[in-house]
Amino acid sequence: MNFEERIMINKLFKNRYFLISLQFLTLLGFVLLVYGGIGITTNDKDFAKILRNTNLANLIVWSYWWPLIIATAVLFGRFWCSICPMELVTSFFGKTGFRKKPGIILKSGWVITLFYLVILVIGIHTLAIHRIPQYMAVYMLTLLMVAVVSGLIWEKRTFCTHICPVGHLLGLYSMVASKGLRVKDTAVCRDCKTKDCISKSNHYKLIGRSCTSELFPPKITDNRSCILCGQCHKSCTKDNIVIRKRKIAADLFSGVRLSWAEMGFFVMVSGFVIYEVLSEWKVSKKFVMAVPDWVNHSLNITGSVEGTVKALVLFIILPGVFYSLFAILKRILAKEDWKTSFNQLVLAILPVTASMHLLKALLKTTSRIPYWDFVFGDPNGVTTAQMLTEHPEMLNKGILTVLWPYIGIIAVLLSAGGLVLSFLIIRKQQQSNVSKLISAVAVLLYGGLFLVSLTMWRLF
Repeated sequence: MNFEERIMINKLFKNRYFLISLQFLTLLGFVLLVYGGIGITTNDKDFAKILRNTNLANLIVWSYWWPLIIATAVLFGRFWCSICPMELVTSFFGKTGFRKKPGIILKSGWVITLFYLVILVIGIHTLAIHRIPQYMAVYMLTLLMVAVVSGLIWEKRTFCTHICPVGHLLGLYSMVASKGLRVKDTAVCRDCKTKDCISKSNHYKLIGRSCTSELFPPKITDNRSCILCGQCHKSCTKDNIVIRKRKIAADLFSGVRLSWAEMGFFVMVSGFVIYEVLSEWKVSKKFVMAVPDWVNHSLNITGSVEGTVKALVLFIILPGVFYSLFAILKRILAKEDWKTSFNQLVLAILPVTASMHLLKALLKTTSRIPYWDFVFGDPNGVTTAQMLTEHPEMLNKGILTVLWPYIGIIAVLLSAGGLVLSFLIIRKQQQSNVSKLISAVAVLLYGGLFLVSLTMWRLF
């Protein structure tokens, strides 16, 4: 372990008040962002596209806060969870709640997948919660209420473990990350008499709780489930918990077995990332939107439902067909069962999806830089949005002209890097050569779509 990890990260996690202080600050920020979005709304779709960037709260949430969460998960792991205000809220209310055990449905992981699906299809692509500040505020308050209610009803940290709509996303992406929580010496844990890190008597402490995600640190083998809350650092009396550097995507090389809920979640996200990245370029956007536009036109669908249909086609139907076709090939030609086939495909494609989601985060944060000239003078953003609607030339995009060439190079490198990593994972997977070939073709089609489009868009 290097000096930085030993002195900085782990020392901060062992400090009794560091993480909880940050959680209080993020909770305060959460409340202020909700306040900044309340009452700011519009029925004009075109106006909403500008208002989303001129309202300070909306700009922070969707163009900086959310992209930062994605980037952190891919590069370093679930460190956002370390300071997430929802963890603080649900843990606090759990101290006085009914403490019921979560049932089979919650533990299956499908609640997380379906919660995210509702947000993605209904919230974003039907109601436009990412464009209308008022809807953003309602969405954030809904998350807060769900965290409170789940804390009052179920035991431990059920919201974070079994309900949080981005739980699977951060867990899957953290398998690519360069850091993870492990123990220094498993023998120390084996010989420990008190096992304070999992002791029931410590479940509801505010600081130094035993793991309420039902994990035993020496048995953690991948990054998916540990939310890096830092409590086991403080509850362990043997100083045996450590966050350490590890090889990139180490979990994906270990043959990890995903649940159906996680794989279903990823299938949806992989379709979402295709839309998010390729819609940045008008040429590739026409290609991506061809099928949903045809469906909407054929069924004479208009209005907000048009966005719902688009989301269902792009995020569920098309990616579902894609993965199913290759899984069928694996079943027929490689004689593999359904779950193994899907598991191999998801693990193989995950690096490409993660790298492209990271790119989308970069594109979003940089493209919104010009709006910072206006948001502090008009935090509500309505007046600025009206001004920019009438005089779009007032938006100074000079900085973007400087940045775009470099971002173009990063875009191509990320897509190429994701492809290379995916092929390396396929090479290490325990499967027949036929099965590996099928996975490789799937990765080439999926990742190649990004590489070709980004190369044509950014470099030519």
